[in-house]
Amino acid sequence: MSAAILIFDAKHVFVKDKISGQDLFTPFRVDFYNKFVSDRLKHLIQENVIQKGIDIEEILFHSNEGILVPSEIYNLDKKEDYFRLNYSEIIENHIVVDEKIQSIEAFLISSQPKWLSAFCVENLPQTPMNNSSKKYLDKVLETDKGENDIHILLKSDSFDIIKLQNQKLYSFNCIAYDTMTDVIYFLIAHLNKFPTEAKSAILFGREKDILEVKTLFSKIEDLKNISLTTKNEKQLIQFLA
Repeated sequence: MSAAILIFDAKHVFVKDKISGQDLFTPFRVDFYNKFVSDRLKHLIQENVIQKGIDIEEILFHSNEGILVPSEIYNLDKKEDYFRLNYSEIIENHIVVDEKIQSIEAFLISSQPKWLSAFCVENLPQTPMNNSSKKYLDKVLETDKGENDIHILLKSDSFDIIKLQNQKLYSFNCIAYDTMTDVIYFLIAHLNKFPTEAKSAILFGREKDILEVKTLFSKIEDLKNISLTTKNEKQLIQFLA
C-alpha cells in the first residue's frame, strides 16, 4: 500500500506522498474551522487518499514556537508555565503540547490548533502526530555525522535553527521571520554564537526561498566561509519519512 504524510503548516493542510513528495490534492486553506470545513477536509482525504488505497502513516504539524526543557526538571502539569516563560501568551484556540526527545532526554514544548487535534482524533485516531521540529531533531541527532553543522528548517513564518557540535546538540531555537533577509541577518548576528569551527549549513525549504537564501549567501562576505547545502520540500519529506 502506498503511504502519505498529512502536514499542517500555519493555515494549510497538505497530504504528500512519502516517496515523491507530491501533493495528493491542492493544499487546503483553513482560515476558520466549522463543520463545513471539517466535512470538506474529510471529503478531500477520502476521495484523494483513502479511496486510492493510500495510507496516511503520520501527521506532522509545523509550529511557530518551540522550547526544549530537560527531562530531569520537567513537570507535565506545568507545560503551559514553561511555554509562557518564552512566549507571553498561548495563541487563541491553541493548546500546548509536549513531546519527548529520547536522544537528548528533553521535552519539546509547542502549540497546535485545537481544531487540528480534534479533527485528527476523530478521523485519524490511530495515526501518530508529531511536531515537525521534534521529528527533525530526532532524525538529525540519529543520523547526522557532521561535527559542527548548522541546520535551518524554513517554515511558513518561522524557522528552526539547530546547531551541532561534536555530533551533539549545541542549541535549538525557533525564530519568527517576515522575509529571507531576516533569516540571513539572524545568521550574521549570531556567527559568534555558532559551534566552534562551524563549516557548513544545511537548509530545507521551498524552492523560491532556497533560491533567495543562496543569492544572499553568495553576496555576504561574512557567510562565504560557510558551505551551504540546500534541500527542497521533497527531500524534507523523504528525510522525515
